[in-house]
Amino acid sequence: MPQPPSPDEATYLALADSMADGGFSVWHDVYDPAPVEVHRTHGYPAFLLAVRSISGSRHFLGLVQGVLYLFALWLVVRWLRGLENGVFLSNLFLLLMVAQIQLLRYVGQVFPETLMVLFLTAYALSLSGGAHLGRDRWLLMVLLAASYWVRPITMLLPAFVLVGDLLLQPKSQRWHSARGHVMVAIGFVLLGPLPFALWNWKNHGYFRPHPLTGSAVISNLGIWQLRLPGYGTVHYFQYNTFGRELIPWVDEEEASHHFDRYQAQWERIEQRAAPAMTPEDRERVPVMMEHPTLWATRSPGYTRALDDAIRKENVSMIKAEPWYYLATRMYTAVRLWVTNVNLPMEEVVYRPSPGIYPRVGKPAGSIGWIKVLTPCAITFITFGVGLPFIVLSIFRDRRRWYERRYLLMVIAYVWLIHVPMLIQSRYTVPVHVLAVLCLTLAIADRQGTRSHPGAVT
Repeated sequence: MPQPPSPDEATYLALADSMADGGFSVWHDVYDPAPVEVHRTHGYPAFLLAVRSISGSRHFLGLVQGVLYLFALWLVVRWLRGLENGVFLSNLFLLLMVAQIQLLRYVGQVFPETLMVLFLTAYALSLSGGAHLGRDRWLLMVLLAASYWVRPITMLLPAFVLVGDLLLQPKSQRWHSARGHVMVAIGFVLLGPLPFALWNWKNHGYFRPHPLTGSAVISNLGIWQLRLPGYGTVHYFQYNTFGRELIPWVDEEEASHHFDRYQAQWERIEQRAAPAMTPEDRERVPVMMEHPTLWATRSPGYTRALDDAIRKENVSMIKAEPWYYLATRMYTAVRLWVTNVNLPMEEVVYRPSPGIYPRVGKPAGSIGWIKVLTPCAITFITFGVGLPFIVLSIFRDRRRWYERRYLLMVIAYVWLIHVPMLIQSRYTVPVHVLAVLCLTLAIADRQGTRSHPGAVT
């Protein structure tokens, strides 16, 4: 179905076009030489480049991503058919998936979530379906590396799975399994983080297995988000908005006061990082920051200096208000699964203006309200209610869920790694299919249907 452009579309397409010319920059057609990208990895732009080499149509991209999404569903159905009462389980899974219309948004847009759904679903099913950590380790390595190149947030997933098995497996199996996990992790590093770290070293002078931007700025947005409803920022990622939660945390006057504090914090951050600016930064960054869709690309040293300054401010805020921070992270943990009721904003405030406050509007008619409420209702029922139901099922039959632990590990990792960050429901989209699969199994368990996966060796 037709979808509006995603907020990340311009940067991803610019990177894909730059890769076609042998570079990797969103500014490849503006500056010569263009500043090399510091925010993203190459995976999804390379995918876009391959798709656009066949057709530049957005509809064609949606078709390709739709096929990949259906392939992920087919993998789950195939896995379920291998269990007892597999036909019932697969039909129940597909019935639950029909309601997940929020996933179709990502299929039709320039977002990497569809690829991540496929890679993480295939990885979890490969482990849960009897993938041999010796014989089939190359499959696991490739799936992990592919997910890393698309979204490097999965960099610690192999270690998370390894530690999980060390804690959960019987001693007689623990070390044999650990050796297999370590071999997969080594292969993953050789295929993913190490090559990217070398690329960073060559292009930026820093040996880092993740983009130079780091996660500090996203965590900073997350700390401020609930105190700045309806406001936006022109710092770092320009014209980014904080959103407006259905459940308010502050009133209008408090939000205005926090916005002044936010501006003051960014004055401190920019002052601390300013000595690292190059002449190119001083000339280009102010111009880049006025672009409506492309993010500013700073020099490597300035990028790292900003990241360090932001991280120090984050630590100071957490130390000053630890209970507030804990409360916001608990709220974030829920909201990562449940889509907000996103009312249209009539005015977003990006810069301090005395007497000017954000204005929220109302959806246009009954159709507008349906569009706003439906994603919230679906995700609340599926995940807001479904995930606690899965947890209860685990406590009822720990032995059965031990056999499915890899499904749970992948879901838990993607969930927990995003809790310190900005609230974005799409962060958990890569494991929505796996979560619905676990809900299917939990419902079947409640009904007394046997559903034991094959053993992992």
